[in-house]
Amino acid sequence: MNCTNCGSEISNDAKFCSVCGSPAPVQNGGAENAAPNYQNPAPNYQNALPNAAPKSRLLAGLLGLLLGGIGVHNFYLGNTTRAVIQIVVSCVTCGIGAVWGFVEGILILCRQINTDAYGIPLKDDC
Repeated sequence: MNCTNCGSEISNDAKFCSVCGSPAPVQNGGAENAAPNYQNPAPNYQNALPNAAPKSRLLAGLLGLLLGGIGVHNFYLGNTTRAVIQIVVSCVTCGIGAVWGFVEGILILCRQINTDAYGIPLKDDC
């Protein structure tokens, strides 16, 4: 049988496609239907968020430069775990850890960081 997402051939007893990770079609009396699997996240975040708007590169970079010590740019881009770690590092190092956010702001503006946490490319508005 073939994967309903990418079309690659998968074995009849497989539960997931080995190429794209999507759930394998279920055979019900000869009819093949894709079984929804809501416990496992989609391997491609763009498929999981089809209507997600791209984030602004300029805004993310400026947030990193100005408020990078408290991880505001990472909250904006959806990297909440990294943002919380930046807050903790900045507090523990009495503000010296804010250099991390400042550097990430520069990297965003210099186009070295190109996607948000969901893999959606940043919108070039600068």
